[in-house]
Amino acid sequence: MKKCLSMLGMAALAVLCFTGCSKGPDDVAIKFNEALAEMNIEKASKYANEDTQKLLKMFETMADAEAKEKAKKEGEGITFKAVETKIDGDKATVKIECTKDGKTETKDVDLVKVDGEWKVAMKK
Repeated sequence: MKKCLSMLGMAALAVLCFTGCSKGPDDVAIKFNEALAEMNIEKASKYANEDTQKLLKMFETMADAEAKEKAKKEGEGITFKAVETKIDGDKATVKIECTKDGKTETKDVDLVKVDGEWKVAMKK
């Protein structure tokens, strides 16, 4: 009986860890934008759906080194904060605040669930 209860307790712990460790749409939206601010296309792609990955790859191949460096400099010092998250089934929109040098802008980030994980879905 003790062994059965112990196994049940470990199973419950595993479920809690798994659900606690999963990334919600707000976390994915922030990490995606942080990666873009760093001009780390490879890292941003991990948080993107297939169509968005293609857009990122196209940008990466079209932009010259000077443009990439300029974009990276512009991204320095930006902080991102999720202020509102709306989930509708397998779609979500996260409103994030982007703050740099005391100026804040708000933008919406669209996401979709792909194989159970939230991914950024940029519109063309």
